[in-house]
Amino acid sequence: MSEIKEKREVSYTDYLSILLKWKKFLIINLLVVAIITTGITFLIPEKFKADSTIMIQESSGGGLLGGMMQDIGGVFSKAFGGGGGNTEDKLFGFLASNQMSEKIIEKFNLVGYYEITEYKRAKTLKAFKDDFKFDLNDNGFIEISMIHKNPEISAEIVNFATSELDKMSQEYAITYAKKYREFVEKRYFKNMNDLKDAELSLEIFQKETGIFAIPEQIEVAFKAYAELETQLSLKELERDLVKETQGENNPSVVVAESQVNLLKKKISDLKSGKQSDNSLIFLKIDELPNVQLRFLQIKRELEIQAKLLEFTLPMYEQAMMEEQKTIPTITIIDKAIAPELKDSPKKAFIILSIFFLALFIQLPLIFRGYKLANYAPQNNFEEKEKRIFDKIVKLYKIKE
Repeated sequence: MSEIKEKREVSYTDYLSILLKWKKFLIINLLVVAIITTGITFLIPEKFKADSTIMIQESSGGGLLGGMMQDIGGVFSKAFGGGGGNTEDKLFGFLASNQMSEKIIEKFNLVGYYEITEYKRAKTLKAFKDDFKFDLNDNGFIEISMIHKNPEISAEIVNFATSELDKMSQEYAITYAKKYREFVEKRYFKNMNDLKDAELSLEIFQKETGIFAIPEQIEVAFKAYAELETQLSLKELERDLVKETQGENNPSVVVAESQVNLLKKKISDLKSGKQSDNSLIFLKIDELPNVQLRFLQIKRELEIQAKLLEFTLPMYEQAMMEEQKTIPTITIIDKAIAPELKDSPKKAFIILSIFFLALFIQLPLIFRGYKLANYAPQNNFEEKEKRIFDKIVKLYKIKE
């Protein structure tokens, strides 16, 4: 048995010397790893990534109705704007939907492509969504991409997805516009009937009583009451519209309901005289003569319905136009074409990663082998290690 060297401190120069002695072991193993890794990378199927860029069409904002909605309030504007949320969120929702994914999977037979035999729907959806991506780029455009082994099919899938996206978006817009139009139409015709009833009531009252005017202070007071009643009617219309188009659980419904209740309370307090003590405008209605009170109630109803008509008529006209529109919601900036360069595997990255991993694994092995070869083992395990490293030294003809 060779003489075991006495233990001493190892310097950086010693480390370099050790590596030089074990260079054959290091180089041969790294070459073997690199060759095997290179061979494996050529066995990995190539995949191609096709992508398309689309621009979201600017909304018209409802034209006349858009400006009118601003006069009523923010919640009303949201109701007309398509059920809350912006167009970008809706498009992302369509792209992420199972409906979109299943159409693509069925058309391009992706169940067979992914070679899935069990739980086909769930596993195919998961595999597809790992390859099908979409996001906003720095310019605010939506980029849609698909990774596939066939470059032509990857481009076809992206182009099919953009086409389906536009169809789904238009179908949603038409469905929403129809629902909106039906609601507004019902309110518009009710408004028209109420207005006719108010006009008829005023005409009958004037013929029966001969009263065509009342004192100015009372007239001013009832105009103020009528304005509050008009605001209440508009808020109720706003609340019902949001509830109809966005659902009862939408936060906007809660806001609108709270505003309606506040207006109702204010009107009730004014009518009962709770807030009229120091006001020259608001009078106690109960103290007015019955004939004057009836006249003003009819006039107030007439003014309320006339004011409502200023909103419901353009709303109804705009709703009918919106229902007939078939304007595309997206514009294709860059149509997907079959990519010429593969997206994966990235062979150079894989080879270099494995190469350096093998290098960092071998370095501690080399220093461990040197230590066992030059110092006395401390236990049975180190003796077994030493025998293994002795065989390595002999195999690679490493000179100690």
